[in-house]
Amino acid sequence: MSDKTLRRSFHKFLDNPPYPKPLNIPKEIWLKADGTYWKRWGCSLAFKEEGNIIYWDCVKRETYLDYIRNFREILDLGYVVKGITSDKHSSIVSAVKTMFPDIPHQYCLVHMQRSCQGWLTRNPKTEAGIQLLEIVRYLNKITDEYEKEIWVRWLLRFEDRHLDFINQRTYATTDDGKRTWWYTHWKVRRAFRLLRGSLGNMFLYLEYPGLCKDTNGLEAEFTYLKERLGMHRGLRRDRKMNLVCWYFHLKSLQRNP
Repeated sequence: MSDKTLRRSFHKFLDNPPYPKPLNIPKEIWLKADGTYWKRWGCSLAFKEEGNIIYWDCVKRETYLDYIRNFREILDLGYVVKGITSDKHSSIVSAVKTMFPDIPHQYCLVHMQRSCQGWLTRNPKTEAGIQLLEIVRYLNKITDEYEKEIWVRWLLRFEDRHLDFINQRTYATTDDGKRTWWYTHWKVRRAFRLLRGSLGNMFLYLEYPGLCKDTNGLEAEFTYLKERLGMHRGLRRDRKMNLVCWYFHLKSLQRNP
């Protein structure tokens, strides 16, 4: 067969993306949600329970309204969401509060750990940065309530010791004579505030055994997809999006033929 014939055959599928099918019987699930960007041409949202991707969507970017719409579609398919694990993106945090105000929302510990380590770097130059990095490295190792209490006390003790350092400001005067200021150690402050402000959603997986503490399964899917899409650089943007939809659809069929 010629290249053109093969392209026409594949394009029949790439021009008609699949959609998730409703369940015959409602099912309770612990949901994992995440999104990834494909450079300039869009964003994919994926929703997974156990090893099965149950819903997906291609959008311009992660927004509150997109997550609201996707959650409604998941409910319409017959799924009963008992808990959600996601990163702390503001859009999904707000959407979960709107759609599921009474279920546990676990923040992905891997996302939080990676963000904090990025701000603190591998070799912090300040005593506070060094101590906070050590706290961050233990974040993903908590296995029970006792270890959780120790970790939380460790973080609060850090706050007592270094609060003045975290709140330290630098003042300056701009060229037009206006006074301005910024937090001197803003990276350490940002990492600390991420942890301090997320305490209520960091260890819910200890209370709810079915709730995952991270979204690593979805991250692996995104990584694999990006490698495959790099092999099809000549596809139109809409067909690339539809290829992502077909991938998620076929992955679901493999698990639930």
